Amino acid sequence: MISLKHPKTGKILEVDEFWLRYHCRCVECVDADTKQRRYNLFDLPAAVKALKLSYKSDQALLLVEWSDGHKANYDIDNIYNSQLDALISRRTSSTIYTPWNRSTILKHEQNLCFSLSALINNDDVVKSLVTSLVRYGIAFINEVPPTPTMTELAIRRVFPIMKTFFGELWTFGDRKDHADTAYTKLYLGSHTDNTYFCDAAGLQALHCIEHVNGEGGENFFVDGLHVVQELKRENPKAYELLCRVQVPAEYIEPGQHHRHTAPIIKTDPVTGEFVQIRVNEYDRAIMDTLPQSEMANFHGSLRALLELIREEANQWQLKLSPGTIVIFDNWRVLHGRMAYTGQRTMSGAYVQRTDFVSKARVLGIIE
Repeated sequence: MISLKHPKTGKILEVDEFWLRYHCRCVECVDADTKQRRYNLFDLPAAVKALKLSYKSDQALLLVEWSDGHKANYDIDNIYNSQLDALISRRTSSTIYTPWNRSTILKHEQNLCFSLSALINNDDVVKSLVTSLVRYGIAFINEVPPTPTMTELAIRRVFPIMKTFFGELWTFGDRKDHADTAYTKLYLGSHTDNTYFCDAAGLQALHCIEHVNGEGGENFFVDGLHVVQELKRENPKAYELLCRVQVPAEYIEPGQHHRHTAPIIKTDPVTGEFVQIRVNEYDRAIMDTLPQSEMANFHGSLRALLELIREEANQWQLKLSPGTIVIFDNWRVLHGRMAYTGQRTMSGAYVQRTDFVSKARVLGIIE
């Protein structure tokens, strides 16, 4: 181990020697174009040692001469910021995410809406929209001509579209094109999509193309981050159980049989922060992942979460009208729909989670 002193804080840090050698970022070690390492673990001696350490630039840089003949310069701040406690501190103290209930989101509603023309003509508006998706998990694009083609154009301005067995851009009403309750006029309770996929879509977009000769169909949204935080505060045992128990989901139609098993609440294994809520009572498969003796605790815990989701104060209800696209974080925001009458046509699309967070990193919104 090497003892380093941070010049700004005076904090002493014990650093593993091999870790430090392996993390040299000089042009000999990291390709300047690809940002990938030029070597692998076995190219370095297992017992590599630091022979000489010195500082320069007011101790902002650490110079190390290694036993394998390599000479490296390290930014002291980068070393300290690359430690586990620094990562946990940054993630858990982040203020980029705003949990919300209905009253909270209504206060920020003006931060969620963007016109299509501004989105197309201004890259700063793209960044603002992605920031809203990260912060609140939901955003709206207004003044969109109500056609599938313009829906697709608006989404692709910001993100690539994810292809599934539904297609890329999909248009649906109450025709039974798929074995899904969404393809009916029935009430849809709050849920997240794709719980039966190994990797559920990161974002979902919906656009009402038309609704004629009828009424109803209001959409409602619930912030999963908020309700999970409330569950953790009010019922920590239920929270712990829903983070741990594997819950199977399934989708079956001719030519398709998707199945995935995972906890209802996913947390980061390093920091413990919220990552995903996975709730869909319509897609629940047979619960065969627990002994029967533990089923009562599981269903009691799930009931506690669903009660929070169903609380009126946590549900933001609005009527989607032609010309407005809603985009929401499918790992965070639950959505549902009131029953409706008449003829209603919706266009929609998914965006992969990795494409969403990549865009947010490229724009400097998250690390």
